[in-house]
Amino acid sequence: MIGLHLEKFKIVLNTTGGEYGFECEFKSGLNIVRGNNSSGKSTLVNSLIYSLGMEEILGGKGEKTLPYALKKYVESEKKDKIRIVSSYVYLQISNKNSDVVTLKRAINSTDKDTKLIEVIHGDYLSGKNREFDISPKYLHDKGSAQNAESGYFTFLENFVGLSLPFVPGANGGEVKLYIQTIFSALLIEQKRGWTDYIANTPYYAIRDVRTKIVEFILGLDVFENERLKSTLMSDLTNIQSKWSEEKVKIGLLEEDQSINVIGIKRTADDMFDPQLVRITKQVGDATFALSNYIVELIRKIEAIDEAENKTRDDVSIDLIEAYESSKAELDQLVSMLDSANAEIRLSKSRLNEYLSLRSEIEKDLEKNKIAKKLKNFGAESGLSLALDSCPACHQHVDDSLFLADTLIQPMSIDENVRYLDSQKKMVSRYILGLEKTITKLESQAREYSENVSDKRAVCLSFKKQIRLSGNAEEADLRVKLQLELKVESLLKAERIINSSVNNLVNFSNEFRNIKAKLAGLPERKSSAEDVKKYNKFQNHFRSYASLFGYKSAPTSDIEINRDTLFPYLAGLELREVNTDIKSDSSASDFVRLIWAYLLAVYSASEELGGNHPGLVLLDEPGQHSMGVTSVNALLTNISKQRNIQGIVAASFDESDEVFDESVLGVNHHLIECGYKLLKPVSQMP
Repeated sequence: MIGLHLEKFKIVLNTTGGEYGFECEFKSGLNIVRGNNSSGKSTLVNSLIYSLGMEEILGGKGEKTLPYALKKYVESEKKDKIRIVSSYVYLQISNKNSDVVTLKRAINSTDKDTKLIEVIHGDYLSGKNREFDISPKYLHDKGSAQNAESGYFTFLENFVGLSLPFVPGANGGEVKLYIQTIFSALLIEQKRGWTDYIANTPYYAIRDVRTKIVEFILGLDVFENERLKSTLMSDLTNIQSKWSEEKVKIGLLEEDQSINVIGIKRTADDMFDPQLVRITKQVGDATFALSNYIVELIRKIEAIDEAENKTRDDVSIDLIEAYESSKAELDQLVSMLDSANAEIRLSKSRLNEYLSLRSEIEKDLEKNKIAKKLKNFGAESGLSLALDSCPACHQHVDDSLFLADTLIQPMSIDENVRYLDSQKKMVSRYILGLEKTITKLESQAREYSENVSDKRAVCLSFKKQIRLSGNAEEADLRVKLQLELKVESLLKAERIINSSVNNLVNFSNEFRNIKAKLAGLPERKSSAEDVKKYNKFQNHFRSYASLFGYKSAPTSDIEINRDTLFPYLAGLELREVNTDIKSDSSASDFVRLIWAYLLAVYSASEELGGNHPGLVLLDEPGQHSMGVTSVNALLTNISKQRNIQGIVAASFDESDEVFDESVLGVNHHLIECGYKLLKPVSQMP
């Protein structure tokens, strides 16, 4: 189940003048954060976004996206600057499975890195339970979106219930649709958030990222279909490449052996039938099956052998002994060659084992480096995973990493990393040594092979003399030698071709299965279910734009483009004023369109089983002197949405009258910033 609910939020500032801070509770439905422009309302919104690890939406990473009042000093009522010693944010969240965790993240700390988020398992801010397990997670560092054990973004993705796919990248290949991109459609900050339908999306080299975000949130089939199609087409290309490699291999054998292979197409064939493959040999005007041709050659060799045996009794004993001695040496060389080849195979087997071992060591080393990284980021001691515990199984190991029940003095994480690193280097040396050994053995094998060829020539020379001594015809000897070499060469070619044919059978089956999967995808870009979602999305958008007071064009003329999923009028994307697009609307009307767009995405997703987490945060949505009537319509709409948690932060022109008119008839939970958001703990309610 997909969903994210914010429950409680707390800012803690430890200053030279005592503890300052802020704390609030969020409810289901609409939450309104009210504060004057200098009260710290934006500080609350930005720190809330920061606590979720989503500050890239604000334009950066880490604490630099936050104001000085959370990092350097706070002002007292007398305007004195009170230095901040350390500062933290806590955010208690829950999901659709009723799991509750509290996220703790440092802003200013000497022992906690801002790349660390400590996940406290339980309702830490509610105070109902006093014993909590803590899992340190890291973010904005390599692996934080992929590492299943300690990556924060992986944790959040799983906690919310999302299953984020890989999508086409801007530079080719596939890129993960990172959770930060999804949240850019949920969390709209004041400064740049109202400049586009989905603004402030972090850059991850994703092609058409805004469209991919909306496709995923709506749960469109086309999203998955396009991803599947891209993957399947890539698989087809890969099979075609492998098919071509086999065809080239066969073609070289055809040219080298003067044979023909019939029944194999140049390109991948999903109906390939190995029974129709024929290997033929053209001799004059006659065409023979290769197997029959080889049989005929062997018969000729046997006939020559038979004639040779009849003359053997007339050959001198010395010549026969010389031949048999050379034959024995040849057999020994062949044996040595076989032994060298066996040693090569054994060494390669050992090499593969060491390569596998090094791979396992590298995995363990990476896990321990992550544990070290978490510790360096400031994961607290005495807590699960924060206290030098195993990053793989999470077992507590008393400030060390070692096997349970061992009597050996355990190693620290640093020692363990150094040990694994030394093991990796040692195994790498073994691998290098084996690679050199294999190279040496292969050189020896080549030498043995050359010696075998030379000794075989000597034996053939003795056989020639024996034949001549026995009145055998030299021509017969030469013919036999040629026939033997030809048979050996043709048999080898036949084996290679048969092996290629078997590979082509496998490729053909894969090719056919992939084509069937492609055929099973909708022929049109949009499935019938997608059409429903498009229509629902468009209807909600038109309805909300009209409800919010959009006047620049008839809303019935606005269409959601099915390629981009953004509003179009007369074939052009509907934008704000002062652009070169003729269908522009006024600045305030464009903001109304953004309201309508964001809420239409939610409504269509909620009603038709999409992937919207059910959270929307809008910071100062009343841009460009927006009328009170429009703001009231927006707040009313959010408050009446099903299963949504809306957070709207606004100053309401710093007027009680404007606020009262804006929330007239609106069911909401009010969070007041007061004169100053950050107060001494003694003054907090």
